[in-house]
Amino acid sequence: MRKSILLVPAALLAGACKPEQNIARVTTTDFFVQEPTNEVDILWVVDNSRSMEDEQAEVAAKFQDFITNIETSNADFHIGVVTTDLESSDQKGKLQGDPLYLTSEDDYVGLFQQRVTVGTKGSDQEEGIDAALQALSEPLVSGFNAGFRRAGATLSIIYVSDENDCTDRGALAGYTDAGACYDHSDLLIDIKDLIDGYKGLQTQAERIIVSAIVGPTIDQGCEGSVPGTRYLSMAQAFGGIKASICEADFSRIMSDLSLEVSGVQTSFQLSHEAVEETIEVLVDDVLVEPGEANGWTYDAEYWIVYFHGDAIPQRDSSIAITYEIASGAASPTGDTGT
Repeated sequence: MRKSILLVPAALLAGACKPEQNIARVTTTDFFVQEPTNEVDILWVVDNSRSMEDEQAEVAAKFQDFITNIETSNADFHIGVVTTDLESSDQKGKLQGDPLYLTSEDDYVGLFQQRVTVGTKGSDQEEGIDAALQALSEPLVSGFNAGFRRAGATLSIIYVSDENDCTDRGALAGYTDAGACYDHSDLLIDIKDLIDGYKGLQTQAERIIVSAIVGPTIDQGCEGSVPGTRYLSMAQAFGGIKASICEADFSRIMSDLSLEVSGVQTSFQLSHEAVEETIEVLVDDVLVEPGEANGWTYDAEYWIVYFHGDAIPQRDSSIAITYEIASGAASPTGDTGT
Protein backbone atom coordinates (compact mmCIF):
# COMPACT_ATOMS: atom_id res chain seq x y z
CA MET A 1 0.00 0.00 0.00
CA ARG A 2 1.40 3.38 -0.94
CA LYS A 3 0.18 6.87 -0.07
CA SER A 4 2.01 10.07 -0.86
CA ILE A 5 1.68 13.37 1.04
CA LEU A 6 3.08 16.56 -0.41
CA LEU A 7 4.14 19.26 2.04
CA VAL A 8 4.01 22.99 1.25
CA PRO A 9 7.01 24.04 -0.95
CA ALA A 10 9.44 26.50 0.63
CA ALA A 11 11.33 29.01 -1.52
CA LEU A 12 14.95 29.36 -0.51
CA LEU A 13 16.44 32.69 -1.46
CA ALA A 14 20.19 33.07 -1.87
CA GLY A 15 21.56 36.64 -1.58
CA ALA A 16 20.06 38.95 -4.18
CA CYS A 17 18.60 36.22 -6.40
CA LYS A 18 15.69 37.25 -8.56
CA PRO A 19 12.29 35.63 -7.80
CA GLU A 20 12.54 33.38 -10.89
CA GLN A 21 15.76 31.92 -9.49
CA ASN A 22 14.10 30.65 -6.33
CA ILE A 23 14.71 26.99 -5.54
CA ALA A 24 11.57 25.10 -4.54
CA ARG A 25 12.21 22.15 -2.24
CA VAL A 26 9.33 19.69 -2.01
CA THR A 27 9.23 16.92 0.55
CA THR A 28 7.01 13.86 0.35
CA THR A 29 6.39 10.72 2.39
CA ASP A 30 5.58 7.33 0.89
CA PHE A 31 3.86 4.83 3.16
CA PHE A 32 4.04 1.03 2.75
CA VAL A 33 2.78 -1.96 4.72
CA GLN A 34 4.70 -5.21 5.04
CA GLU A 35 2.01 -7.85 4.99
CA PRO A 36 1.80 -11.59 4.32
CA THR A 37 0.81 -12.61 0.81
CA ASN A 38 -2.41 -14.61 0.65
CA GLU A 39 -2.04 -15.74 -2.96
CA VAL A 40 1.19 -15.99 -4.90
CA ASP A 41 1.81 -17.43 -8.38
CA ILE A 42 5.46 -18.43 -8.78
CA LEU A 43 6.88 -18.98 -12.26
CA TRP A 44 10.37 -20.50 -12.54
CA VAL A 45 12.03 -19.82 -15.91
CA VAL A 46 14.80 -22.39 -16.26
CA ASP A 47 17.54 -22.45 -18.88
CA ASN A 48 17.53 -25.89 -20.53
CA SER A 49 20.61 -25.47 -22.72
CA ARG A 50 23.62 -27.81 -22.69
CA SER A 51 25.54 -26.26 -19.77
CA MET A 52 22.74 -26.23 -17.18
CA GLU A 53 22.62 -29.74 -15.73
CA ASP A 54 24.44 -28.95 -12.46
CA GLU A 55 22.51 -25.72 -11.84
CA GLN A 56 19.14 -27.41 -12.34
CA ALA A 57 20.19 -30.11 -9.89
CA GLU A 58 21.23 -27.49 -7.31
CA VAL A 59 17.86 -25.72 -7.49
CA ALA A 60 16.12 -29.07 -7.07
CA ALA A 61 18.30 -30.06 -4.12
CA LYS A 62 17.70 -26.77 -2.27
CA PHE A 63 13.97 -26.45 -2.98
CA GLN A 64 13.15 -27.15 0.67
CA ASP A 65 15.01 -23.96 1.61
CA PHE A 66 12.75 -22.12 -0.80
CA ILE A 67 9.41 -23.54 0.26
CA THR A 68 9.91 -23.27 4.05
CA ASN A 69 8.99 -19.60 4.50
CA ILE A 70 6.16 -19.93 2.01
CA GLU A 71 4.73 -22.77 4.09
CA THR A 72 5.18 -20.76 7.30
CA SER A 73 3.33 -17.76 5.85
CA ASN A 74 0.39 -20.01 4.88
CA ALA A 75 0.47 -18.54 1.40
CA ASP A 76 -1.89 -20.00 -1.17
CA PHE A 77 0.66 -20.78 -3.87
CA HIS A 78 0.81 -21.94 -7.46
CA ILE A 79 4.25 -23.04 -8.71
CA GLY A 80 4.98 -23.54 -12.40
CA VAL A 81 8.08 -24.12 -14.54
CA VAL A 82 8.81 -23.03 -18.11
CA THR A 83 12.05 -23.23 -20.07
CA THR A 84 14.02 -20.56 -21.93
CA ASP A 85 13.39 -22.40 -25.23
CA LEU A 86 10.96 -20.61 -27.55
CA GLU A 87 11.72 -22.81 -30.54
CA SER A 88 10.41 -26.26 -29.49
CA SER A 89 6.66 -26.55 -29.94
CA ASP A 90 6.24 -28.48 -26.67
CA GLN A 91 7.84 -25.61 -24.73
CA LYS A 92 7.40 -22.02 -26.03
CA GLY A 93 6.12 -20.67 -22.71
CA LYS A 94 4.14 -23.81 -21.90
CA LEU A 95 4.16 -25.01 -18.28
CA GLN A 96 6.11 -28.22 -17.90
CA GLY A 97 5.01 -31.36 -16.03
CA ASP A 98 1.77 -32.98 -14.94
CA PRO A 99 -0.09 -31.37 -13.27
CA LEU A 100 0.94 -28.17 -15.06
CA TYR A 101 1.34 -26.27 -11.79
CA LEU A 102 1.73 -27.27 -8.16
CA THR A 103 -0.37 -26.28 -5.15
CA SER A 104 -0.31 -27.14 -1.44
CA GLU A 105 -2.57 -30.09 -2.25
CA ASP A 106 0.20 -31.78 -4.27
CA ASP A 107 3.42 -33.56 -3.31
CA TYR A 108 5.01 -30.30 -4.36
CA VAL A 109 8.56 -30.93 -3.13
CA GLY A 110 9.08 -34.13 -5.07
CA LEU A 111 7.17 -32.95 -8.13
CA PHE A 112 9.06 -29.66 -8.31
CA GLN A 113 12.40 -31.43 -8.04
CA GLN A 114 11.41 -33.57 -11.00
CA ARG A 115 10.18 -30.81 -13.26
CA VAL A 116 12.87 -28.20 -12.56
CA THR A 117 15.43 -30.62 -14.03
CA VAL A 118 14.09 -29.79 -17.49
CA GLY A 119 17.02 -31.29 -19.38
CA THR A 120 19.76 -29.79 -21.50
CA LYS A 121 18.52 -30.15 -25.08
CA GLY A 122 16.94 -26.72 -25.41
CA SER A 123 17.84 -23.88 -27.73
CA ASP A 124 21.21 -22.18 -27.28
CA GLN A 125 19.46 -18.86 -27.88
CA GLU A 126 17.82 -18.53 -24.48
CA GLU A 127 14.78 -16.23 -24.38
CA GLY A 128 13.85 -16.38 -20.73
CA ILE A 129 12.30 -12.92 -20.43
CA ASP A 130 9.93 -13.51 -23.32
CA ALA A 131 9.23 -17.11 -22.24
CA ALA A 132 7.69 -15.79 -19.02
CA LEU A 133 5.78 -13.08 -20.88
CA GLN A 134 4.33 -15.61 -23.33
CA ALA A 135 3.43 -18.02 -20.51
CA LEU A 136 1.42 -15.28 -18.80
CA SER A 137 -0.18 -13.76 -21.92
CA GLU A 138 -2.78 -14.86 -24.44
CA PRO A 139 -3.30 -17.34 -25.88
CA LEU A 140 -1.43 -19.48 -23.31
CA VAL A 141 -2.67 -17.86 -20.10
CA SER A 142 -6.27 -18.87 -20.76
CA GLY A 143 -5.37 -21.82 -23.01
CA PHE A 144 -2.62 -24.35 -22.31
CA ASN A 145 -1.58 -22.66 -19.03
CA ALA A 146 -5.11 -21.95 -17.84
CA GLY A 147 -5.57 -21.82 -14.06
CA PHE A 148 -2.00 -20.98 -13.13
CA ARG A 149 -2.37 -17.19 -13.08
CA ARG A 150 -4.95 -15.78 -10.68
CA ALA A 151 -6.34 -12.25 -10.69
CA GLY A 152 -5.15 -10.35 -7.62
CA ALA A 153 -2.38 -12.80 -6.70
CA THR A 154 1.22 -11.66 -6.34
CA LEU A 155 3.24 -12.78 -9.36
CA SER A 156 6.83 -13.94 -8.77
CA ILE A 157 9.04 -14.68 -11.79
CA ILE A 158 12.42 -16.33 -11.14
CA TYR A 159 15.04 -16.75 -13.89
CA VAL A 160 17.77 -19.40 -13.65
CA SER A 161 20.36 -19.20 -16.44
CA ASP A 162 24.10 -19.12 -17.09
CA GLU A 163 23.61 -17.09 -20.31
CA ASN A 164 22.19 -13.65 -21.03
CA ASP A 165 18.65 -13.28 -22.32
CA CYS A 166 18.29 -13.41 -26.11
CA THR A 167 14.72 -12.21 -26.63
CA ASP A 168 14.68 -11.20 -30.29
CA ARG A 169 11.16 -12.05 -31.57
CA GLY A 170 12.51 -13.28 -34.88
CA ALA A 171 15.15 -10.63 -35.51
CA LEU A 172 17.91 -13.27 -35.36
CA ALA A 173 16.09 -15.74 -37.62
CA GLY A 174 18.96 -15.77 -40.10
CA TYR A 175 21.52 -16.70 -37.43
CA THR A 176 21.71 -20.20 -35.99
CA ASP A 177 24.73 -20.02 -33.67
CA ALA A 178 24.47 -19.13 -29.98
CA GLY A 179 26.99 -16.33 -30.42
CA ALA A 180 24.48 -14.37 -32.48
CA CYS A 181 22.83 -13.18 -29.26
CA TYR A 182 26.05 -11.33 -28.39
CA ASP A 183 27.44 -10.52 -31.85
CA HIS A 184 24.13 -8.94 -32.89
CA SER A 185 22.80 -7.77 -29.53
CA ASP A 186 21.55 -4.59 -31.19
CA LEU A 187 18.78 -6.70 -32.75
CA LEU A 188 17.39 -7.84 -29.40
CA ILE A 189 14.17 -6.37 -28.01
CA ASP A 190 14.94 -3.31 -25.91
CA ILE A 191 14.81 -4.07 -22.20
CA LYS A 192 12.52 -1.09 -21.57
CA ASP A 193 9.96 -2.60 -23.94
CA LEU A 194 10.14 -5.88 -22.02
CA ILE A 195 9.69 -4.06 -18.71
CA ASP A 196 6.60 -2.39 -20.16
CA GLY A 197 5.37 -5.81 -21.31
CA TYR A 198 5.63 -7.15 -17.76
CA LYS A 199 3.87 -4.07 -16.40
CA GLY A 200 1.04 -4.88 -18.78
CA LEU A 201 0.49 -8.12 -16.85
CA GLN A 202 -0.20 -6.16 -13.68
CA THR A 203 -3.47 -4.83 -12.37
CA GLN A 204 -3.69 -2.17 -9.68
CA ALA A 205 -4.13 -4.74 -6.90
CA GLU A 206 -1.23 -6.98 -7.93
CA ARG A 207 2.46 -6.98 -7.17
CA ILE A 208 5.09 -8.36 -9.56
CA ILE A 209 8.46 -9.55 -8.25
CA VAL A 210 11.20 -10.56 -10.69
CA SER A 211 14.33 -12.33 -9.45
CA ALA A 212 17.39 -13.65 -11.24
CA ILE A 213 19.92 -16.41 -10.48
CA VAL A 214 22.30 -15.67 -13.35
CA GLY A 215 25.90 -15.06 -14.32
CA PRO A 216 27.61 -12.24 -12.39
CA THR A 217 29.98 -9.63 -13.80
CA ILE A 218 33.14 -10.81 -15.59
CA ASP A 219 35.41 -9.56 -12.82
CA GLN A 220 33.86 -12.06 -10.41
CA GLY A 221 35.52 -14.88 -12.35
CA CYS A 222 32.50 -17.09 -12.88
CA GLU A 223 33.90 -19.52 -15.43
CA GLY A 224 31.35 -21.09 -17.74
CA SER A 225 28.74 -18.34 -17.40
CA VAL A 226 27.99 -15.08 -19.17
CA PRO A 227 26.83 -12.01 -17.22
CA GLY A 228 23.02 -12.04 -17.21
CA THR A 229 22.71 -8.28 -17.54
CA ARG A 230 19.28 -8.30 -19.20
CA TYR A 231 17.83 -10.61 -16.56
CA LEU A 232 19.40 -8.45 -13.84
CA SER A 233 17.81 -5.35 -15.36
CA MET A 234 14.40 -6.99 -15.03
CA ALA A 235 15.12 -7.93 -11.40
CA GLN A 236 16.26 -4.37 -10.76
CA ALA A 237 13.13 -2.88 -12.29
CA PHE A 238 10.78 -5.10 -10.28
CA GLY A 239 12.70 -5.16 -7.01
CA GLY A 240 13.56 -8.86 -6.79
CA ILE A 241 16.53 -10.92 -5.63
CA LYS A 242 19.73 -10.84 -7.72
CA ALA A 243 22.04 -13.81 -7.16
CA SER A 244 25.01 -15.51 -8.81
CA ILE A 245 24.49 -18.84 -10.52
CA CYS A 246 28.10 -19.65 -9.66
CA GLU A 247 27.37 -19.97 -5.93
CA ALA A 248 28.55 -23.40 -4.77
CA ASP A 249 25.54 -23.74 -2.46
CA PHE A 250 22.11 -22.28 -3.31
CA SER A 251 20.77 -22.56 0.25
CA ARG A 252 20.99 -18.84 1.05
CA ILE A 253 19.72 -17.83 -2.39
CA MET A 254 16.67 -20.07 -2.08
CA SER A 255 15.95 -18.85 1.44
CA ASP A 256 16.14 -15.20 0.34
CA LEU A 257 13.81 -15.93 -2.58
CA SER A 258 11.40 -17.61 -0.19
CA LEU A 259 11.22 -14.54 2.04
CA GLU A 260 10.63 -12.29 -0.95
CA VAL A 261 7.88 -14.47 -2.39
CA SER A 262 6.14 -15.19 0.92
CA GLY A 263 5.29 -11.54 1.48
CA VAL A 264 8.38 -10.16 3.18
CA GLN A 265 9.46 -7.42 0.77
CA THR A 266 13.06 -6.29 0.92
CA SER A 267 12.61 -3.41 -1.54
CA PHE A 268 10.12 -0.57 -1.99
CA GLN A 269 9.83 1.69 -5.02
CA LEU A 270 9.28 5.36 -4.28
CA SER A 271 6.71 7.42 -6.15
CA HIS A 272 9.33 10.08 -7.02
CA GLU A 273 13.08 10.26 -7.50
CA ALA A 274 14.66 11.17 -4.16
CA VAL A 275 17.58 13.38 -3.21
CA GLU A 276 19.44 10.55 -1.49
CA GLU A 277 20.98 12.52 1.37
CA THR A 278 17.48 13.67 2.44
CA ILE A 279 15.95 10.18 2.76
CA GLU A 280 14.65 9.26 6.22
CA VAL A 281 13.31 5.75 6.81
CA LEU A 282 11.04 4.77 9.69
CA VAL A 283 9.82 1.23 10.38
CA ASP A 284 7.04 1.18 12.98
CA ASP A 285 8.12 4.74 13.88
CA VAL A 286 11.70 3.63 14.59
CA LEU A 287 14.46 5.33 12.58
CA VAL A 288 16.49 2.97 10.37
CA GLU A 289 20.01 4.10 9.48
CA PRO A 290 21.45 3.61 5.97
CA GLY A 291 23.91 0.74 5.48
CA GLU A 292 24.62 -2.30 3.32
CA ALA A 293 24.80 -4.78 6.20
CA ASN A 294 21.83 -4.06 8.48
CA GLY A 295 20.33 -0.89 7.04
CA TRP A 296 19.01 0.44 3.76
CA THR A 297 20.45 1.55 0.42
CA TYR A 298 18.91 3.60 -2.40
CA ASP A 299 18.94 2.89 -6.14
CA ALA A 300 18.59 6.27 -7.85
CA GLU A 301 17.97 4.77 -11.31
CA TYR A 302 14.83 2.87 -10.30
CA TRP A 303 13.88 4.90 -7.18
CA ILE A 304 14.05 1.79 -4.99
CA VAL A 305 14.92 1.63 -1.28
CA TYR A 306 16.46 -1.75 -0.41
CA PHE A 307 16.52 -3.12 3.14
CA HIS A 308 19.34 -5.42 4.28
CA GLY A 309 19.94 -7.92 7.08
CA ASP A 310 18.28 -7.16 10.41
CA ALA A 311 16.71 -4.01 8.96
CA ILE A 312 14.31 -5.96 6.71
CA PRO A 313 10.82 -5.00 7.97
CA GLN A 314 8.94 -7.78 9.72
CA ARG A 315 5.47 -8.89 8.67
CA ASP A 316 2.67 -6.44 9.48
CA SER A 317 5.10 -3.58 10.06
CA SER A 318 4.56 -0.11 8.58
CA ILE A 319 7.23 1.72 6.60
CA ALA A 320 7.38 5.49 6.10
CA ILE A 321 10.01 6.91 3.73
CA THR A 322 10.34 10.70 3.71
CA TYR A 323 12.54 12.46 1.18
CA GLU A 324 13.08 15.57 -0.89
CA ILE A 325 11.96 15.15 -4.49
CA ALA A 326 14.70 15.61 -7.09
CA SER A 327 13.74 18.42 -9.44
CA GLY A 328 12.99 17.57 -13.09
CA ALA A 329 12.90 13.84 -12.30
CA ALA A 330 11.79 11.36 -14.93
CA SER A 331 10.08 8.13 -13.89
CA PRO A 332 11.98 4.80 -14.17
CA THR A 333 9.96 4.06 -17.32
CA GLY A 334 10.82 7.39 -18.90
CA ASP A 335 7.81 9.53 -17.96
CA THR A 336 8.29 12.92 -16.35
CA GLY A 337 7.67 12.82 -12.62
CA THR A 338 4.92 15.03 -11.21
